[in-house]
Amino acid sequence: MLARSTLCRGPSQLLARAVPHSRRGLAAASVSNPFHYSVDESTGIKVVSRDDGGPTTALAVVARGGSRYETAPGLAHGLEKFAFKNSRRSALRLQRETELLGGALGSTLSRENIVLRAKFLRDDLPYFVEALADVLIHTKYNAYEFNEQVASTMNFEVDKFHHTPAALALEAAHNVAFHGGLGSSRLALTNKYLTNKSITEYSKKVYNKGNIAVVASGAPQPDLEKWTAEFFKELPSGTGPAVAPAKYYGGENRLFSPHGDAIVIAFPGSASAPSPKVEYTVLSYLLGGEASIKWNTGMSLLSQAVSDIPHTAAVAKHVAYTDTGLLYVTIEGPGSALTQAGKNVVSAIRSLGEAKPEDVERAIALAKFDVLAAAEDRSIGLESVGQTAIASGKAPQVEGVVKALDSVTVETVKAAGKKLLESKATFVAVGNTYILPYAEDLGLSV
Repeated sequence: MLARSTLCRGPSQLLARAVPHSRRGLAAASVSNPFHYSVDESTGIKVVSRDDGGPTTALAVVARGGSRYETAPGLAHGLEKFAFKNSRRSALRLQRETELLGGALGSTLSRENIVLRAKFLRDDLPYFVEALADVLIHTKYNAYEFNEQVASTMNFEVDKFHHTPAALALEAAHNVAFHGGLGSSRLALTNKYLTNKSITEYSKKVYNKGNIAVVASGAPQPDLEKWTAEFFKELPSGTGPAVAPAKYYGGENRLFSPHGDAIVIAFPGSASAPSPKVEYTVLSYLLGGEASIKWNTGMSLLSQAVSDIPHTAAVAKHVAYTDTGLLYVTIEGPGSALTQAGKNVVSAIRSLGEAKPEDVERAIALAKFDVLAAAEDRSIGLESVGQTAIASGKAPQVEGVVKALDSVTVETVKAAGKKLLESKATFVAVGNTYILPYAEDLGLSV
């Protein structure tokens, strides 16, 4: 039997006693709405939680400090990679204690947020709240850690990125669509501005009380507020980095890559909660591209558009940011096939203004399923919840999203599709640019 701590109030306390498995049971109280998030503040920090009474918890600290907000290229990437390095605990000790408790730690970087994550047995909430707090408050940002660990990990991710044409195309599409801010590279494509000192300075702008949210799925709200108040009390006050509102531009770009071919076609979409236009989500499912049965073509517009073109795929997605969104289609396949595939995809996009009722009904059903399935997975959606809480003090509720999807009609979808077609497109081709099409070849106006 592994030793466990009771509260782990200080980093000096070790795992002191064995605990029977019965302690890890379900919460005693019945849960009336396991998907509903409660929102409050604790010492100036947004605290958001839901509790389904299950035996495990997913915890996240969402910090508004992604690449959109960085003051020099690569700082957000560097700050995210410094997570769980030496603080009051050594990185080795943190690793050992986390494994002894059966938990897992990780971090992710998006265009808007740095997210620190933990998954663990629900009784260990105090330990992991403290562990995440230590990252924000006590990380040492040692020069040797940057040179020996952080920089090499960043370089590995950049190298992987350069070998993935679809990722390159989507990155370039954001740059074309938004220029700076949301268009800034998510990864550190240059190390010119990166040192442990510059990352330390950026952490001071990002890690402050008004710029983060502590979000949990599978934890009681009073307990989360209590431990947040205790372990985050030394976090400085502040509101985070300033940023200009996003502006959509659109246009065209082409990048050579020896690692494959991909095209991204994008249009302006909808912002995230609290006031999303869910018809844009429905549009992305209406276009689709991913079959519900493995090895089958699928019935969505994009599945049918490329069904007769071998080794080619086209998939639509909608990504929502704080004040804007992007609806995009990624087309992958042999460069010689992408001109015809692109023409078929553009024809499918143009047909959105004449969507059939049964197709809209199918898209709404798929969207609702994904929303509810994601809600059942504790680790999915915490970033979106935290992002909305920081921006508005509210949390997106599953029942509200489902209700909004139910209210979508064929007419609203057609109107959104027509508005999409009236906007300036974003077009990016990556791969063998000698044979890849231009936007004009596909009938797109950029």
